[in-house]
Amino acid sequence: MKHFLVLLLCFLAAPLFSQSTALYDDSKVSEIRIFMPQDSLTYMFDQLVNDHYLPATFVFADGPLRDTVAQTGIRLRGNTSLNAQKKSFKISFNEFVPGRKYQGVKKLNLRGSHNDPTMIREKLFYEVWNKAGMPRRRVAFVKVFINNEYRGLYSNVEEIDKEWLEDVYSVDTGNLFKCTYPADLNYSGGNENTYKIIMNNPETRAYDLTTNETEDDYSRLVQLITVLNQPVNAAFPEQISAILNVESVLKSFALDVVSGNWDDYFYNKNNYYLYDNPATGRFEYFTFDTDNTFGVDWLNKDWARRDCLAWQKSGEPRPLATKLLAVTAYRNQFIGYLDSITRYITCPDSIFPRIDALHNLITPAAFNDVYRTLDYGYTMGDFHDGFTQTIDGHTPYGIKPFLSVRYDSTLSQIDGLVSNSDLAAKGAAYFYTFPNPTTDWLYIQTETSLSAQPVDCAVYDKEGRLQLHWEWNATAEPYRVSVQSLPPGWYQLYLKTKDVEQSASFVKSGN
Repeated sequence: MKHFLVLLLCFLAAPLFSQSTALYDDSKVSEIRIFMPQDSLTYMFDQLVNDHYLPATFVFADGPLRDTVAQTGIRLRGNTSLNAQKKSFKISFNEFVPGRKYQGVKKLNLRGSHNDPTMIREKLFYEVWNKAGMPRRRVAFVKVFINNEYRGLYSNVEEIDKEWLEDVYSVDTGNLFKCTYPADLNYSGGNENTYKIIMNNPETRAYDLTTNETEDDYSRLVQLITVLNQPVNAAFPEQISAILNVESVLKSFALDVVSGNWDDYFYNKNNYYLYDNPATGRFEYFTFDTDNTFGVDWLNKDWARRDCLAWQKSGEPRPLATKLLAVTAYRNQFIGYLDSITRYITCPDSIFPRIDALHNLITPAAFNDVYRTLDYGYTMGDFHDGFTQTIDGHTPYGIKPFLSVRYDSTLSQIDGLVSNSDLAAKGAAYFYTFPNPTTDWLYIQTETSLSAQPVDCAVYDKEGRLQLHWEWNATAEPYRVSVQSLPPGWYQLYLKTKDVEQSASFVKSGN
């Protein structure tokens, strides 16, 4: 009986965590409550502690769900944002209990969005990102309380770590580099240490290896940079595609341009990851820290009207952009992504209803967020107006006006390029697909000059894996193929006849 009581007490003392995925349920605004000694809280704020975690108790409340996680770590996050009145936080469930996860994750990023009067820009970017078939990024809004004081409305942004890598790429053993200013990928010789110290600060790396730190092996990154900085000749596409998932770069660039994300590699040599994927032997590329989007500006430039084919900063090396876009096939692929994302994802008719839904969802939590007002003096009027009009010097566009202008500007700039972007060198034979995005059926219309020719067609996913393959004889009527078996995402369609080889991308919608 005594042993039973001991076991029972141990069981009752153990944390009983929900198996829910409510942390990233973006249909509601949940609560996160942090409890910590007052002297620790004062120390964290006074010393701007962002380099180590302090002990705290974490409580997550989502309607009937309420979990408590003791011995949780908390610290401030950010660099330039450390001095903001509305702080951002990082939560670690495994800092003091190794290996522990909560709802499948080890860490949370609670971002205050203090420079965005609407507070939805980062969330909106990742929704567009996901709809474009890129590796899933989860963001949900939460109300944050510390020692029962309401600290405001926050974006709970999923951590990029081994859990995320395993979930997205099914392998987490590769090197993950977090690349920040001034990570321009310019060649500086074959010595690994050169790329470790370009910040001239042993504690800070522009190319920061966040996995496999003990090995500290930068050899593959140096190999990528070396290949990237080779002359763009007939051999270059094969060389670069053997070590880099080029499609992941081109799509990311297109998403940056369409959303006005200038604090990226393309313009500002900042805020991107490179993952050396052991499953493919190629680097994957993806963007992060996307609050300077949809009309935010700190550089006195009109990002809504900027040339989408010359996004990078002039006079500075950006080999990842300039070299890839110097390859005709890659440039055409990039233009195709610009066209599809603009027409089908960020089109005002498509995206405005979602913006309105997010606006309505967070209004009550924003109304009570006094910390939201401290850095730029944003009122509730500014919060509402930020969706439709200029608020201040660094938000010269409301989100909706920005998207409207960017939509017209992008389509105008690429007008006449899209229809010809996939033409083969042999002539003007081509095909096009519709609808895009599609849910059940994809129609392929071929030019009449191809009529009666055998057509070989293949569909590949974003990882380059073959999903569908078939043949048919072209006719004057559109060919219909079922895509019901494909998961939602972005796909590349390749068509080949005896006279022409072409490709096109399409989006399989989840709706």
